[in-house]
Amino acid sequence: MDGGVGSLMVGGLGVGKSALLHTALERAERSGASVLRLGDLPGHPRAVPSRRRVVIGIDDIHRADSPALDLAHRLAQDGQALLLAAAPAGSSLPDGIRRLLVGKRIRRLPVAPFDRSGIAAVLASRIGGPVSADTVERFWELTRGNSLTLCELTEHALAEGSLQNVRGSWQWAGLVGVPDGHLADLSDLLLGELGPGERELVNILALAGPLEAGLPLVDELGPAAESLNLRGVVSTERAGLRLVLRLAHPLCEVVVASSLAELTARRLRLRIADALERTGARRLGDAARIARLRIGTGQLPRPARLRTAAADALRAQDFRLAEHLCRTVLATSAAPAPDLSLMLGEALAGQRRHTEAEACFGQLETSGAGPERHTELVRARARNLALGLHRPREAEAFVAEAAVHDRGAPAEAYEQELSLARLLTDRLGEIRPPAGSAPAASASPAAQRTWPVLALARHELGDTEGGRTVLRGCRPFLAGLSAATQLDHRAVMGAIALHAGGEAEATAVLDDMRQHGNDGNPRHRMHAQLLEAQIHRSAGRTAQAVDLLRQAATYRGPAEWLTTKAWRLAQLAGVLAELGEDREAMYLLDEVRVAQEGEPSYPLVSDAVALERALVTAHLGDRVAAARLALEVAERAAAAGRATQALTALHLAARSGAAVRAVAMRAPGPAGPGTAALRAGHIQALAGNDGTALDETSARFESLGLLPLAAEASAQAAEAHRASGNGRGSRLSRARGVELISRCDVALPDWATPDGRREVGTRAELTGREREIVSLAVSQLSNQQIAGRLVLSVRTVENHLYRAYAKLGVTTRAELAHRLGVGTFPSRRIA
Repeated sequence: MDGGVGSLMVGGLGVGKSALLHTALERAERSGASVLRLGDLPGHPRAVPSRRRVVIGIDDIHRADSPALDLAHRLAQDGQALLLAAAPAGSSLPDGIRRLLVGKRIRRLPVAPFDRSGIAAVLASRIGGPVSADTVERFWELTRGNSLTLCELTEHALAEGSLQNVRGSWQWAGLVGVPDGHLADLSDLLLGELGPGERELVNILALAGPLEAGLPLVDELGPAAESLNLRGVVSTERAGLRLVLRLAHPLCEVVVASSLAELTARRLRLRIADALERTGARRLGDAARIARLRIGTGQLPRPARLRTAAADALRAQDFRLAEHLCRTVLATSAAPAPDLSLMLGEALAGQRRHTEAEACFGQLETSGAGPERHTELVRARARNLALGLHRPREAEAFVAEAAVHDRGAPAEAYEQELSLARLLTDRLGEIRPPAGSAPAASASPAAQRTWPVLALARHELGDTEGGRTVLRGCRPFLAGLSAATQLDHRAVMGAIALHAGGEAEATAVLDDMRQHGNDGNPRHRMHAQLLEAQIHRSAGRTAQAVDLLRQAATYRGPAEWLTTKAWRLAQLAGVLAELGEDREAMYLLDEVRVAQEGEPSYPLVSDAVALERALVTAHLGDRVAAARLALEVAERAAAAGRATQALTALHLAARSGAAVRAVAMRAPGPAGPGTAALRAGHIQALAGNDGTALDETSARFESLGLLPLAAEASAQAAEAHRASGNGRGSRLSRARGVELISRCDVALPDWATPDGRREVGTRAELTGREREIVSLAVSQLSNQQIAGRLVLSVRTVENHLYRAYAKLGVTTRAELAHRLGVGTFPSRRIA
């Protein structure tokens, strides 16, 4: 509008086109424009007021009356008025509107659903406080960012009391029971009028979930599928060569499935199950889905089929269904079934019911699992002890004893479990290949399972090239290993590749991971998201990393050794801090603390979380505290021999500008290939304030695709050149830094700017505790609530706030929020 061009807002039902249109018209009216809506248009152009700018607003313009539309077209075409309109995506537009688009009198403005970050912001604004990452994901799963659905679902959750404030953040466990009548009405609105074939397909997709195009059941309803797809009721997505259909609105899936008549639901469940069986149930989760559908009709499949379905559910990480299927067979089986008892234990561990899983494994071992299952039982129980119950020493002793007594197993059968116990207890130097085997020579699957842990250990001990060599030697044998072990290999290779070879090498690993992970396994998807997010982040495409990390952070699978929920949440907090989203980053650190309390951790991961916390602290302005945290990590890592992590911590401490010379004395020399030598060189260049060396460091970071670090080094080089009197060098380095950071979606961090602060006189002047209390204060928590949350006295909170007010020159919390450049959450409180 400011540029004299109108807009045609297009998008699906419920994305917010009308809300945007009405808001724009209200703002135009407040700015002095004469606003005319469809019913206000006069019969003749001369009757339109001309003293003020005229703005015409037409919602659902594809349905507008022809005379009024003709007048609006003429006024917009002649430049006498601006036209703001909205229409559904894919609708047939009147000729006059198409001519305005071609003539650039109006511009098409797509209105998309919210992404996960948008949902987080909307929920926080509506509710009046921070929302947990799990809650954001649950709202995403049911709304896919549709603003109408999001609003209605939020009101429903608040009204029934299921959306609650727990330990300072709002949490929601999802829909409980059958959706109420209001949500059913919303579902009907989103589905629209349905013909018989369309209704049948909607019912089928609601019961079955996503189905492939080409399945006879779907092809029989081809015309209905096309019609629903054009109207936005059914969406399609590619999965390799497959085209998959699903309901576009997940809420409709829940409402329709819960409201179907019993006989209709039974008929359709049988029809879907028969159709999937005729195709061979070849996709991951198909066997489990068939079993669930048949059980839903009252049929109980044969035990052999239930066994297959339980194993399929485990692979698809549908642990609740796997537990149900295992218990069903065990309850009806007269003979012992060690395989099902083992799967039951794994299903319980997958739901993080580790104590129950340990009891199940222990009972199975006492009753006898049989020689063919004993090795699997020992491995499963050892992992549950080490990763689930966080008793790695006990797991190690258990495995060592089993290895002595299990004479039928090969020598390396339990080597991975022993290696994991050493990893969890910070004894990386003790992780070695099984005696007498080497990656390039051993094709034993038992030995191959150990190589990812061994490679990670070597990398962390400072022998990154040794770690890469281990994994390269395994590549000829990967195809013969289990999917879980293949994923371990690729995940570790991706982490090492990013560290050693930069963006290009890590991207090649990601492509390989995607190529071999099209079966929809949730764990595989999570690790692919993590690696892709890390690549984007290192290359300066930080905004693209946020949505990926939001998804990865809410992965609900079993505990594992490659990552933890706390670490994934901490990485999300780090990227948000890099993007300037300080408040959400701070609240996420609270979630990290809660996650750490409820899950096992080990030193390597705990220190990785601490480094992200230090990074967030540095971006929030407390560089001294950030450097202290980083140096503490460096000291712990060095003491344990974790040279790579120690160097990463020292690099962060040096970059933040605190005690650079002291850091340089502890850092290794810049020798060898990869980013380790580059980080060490960066530390030394900063300590020497060497502009030439910093320029070279910047060029090397850029060659690896690490643009934020390259831009940072250039900015530091400019300051070093300026300090030495080299004005031309300073200008060149500064220009190069500006060019590099322009290719990123993040700003230079505070420590790389000349004065070292992003906002003079605000956050950088506050201590860490003052900053923490101030951020809670602008969220409208009372002093009593802040004290309870931080485990402080109310007097201490008041003293910190008093000092912060004095530093910032404010006297009220409203002024405080304005001074910090943030808005306060609404004062309204939901009972």
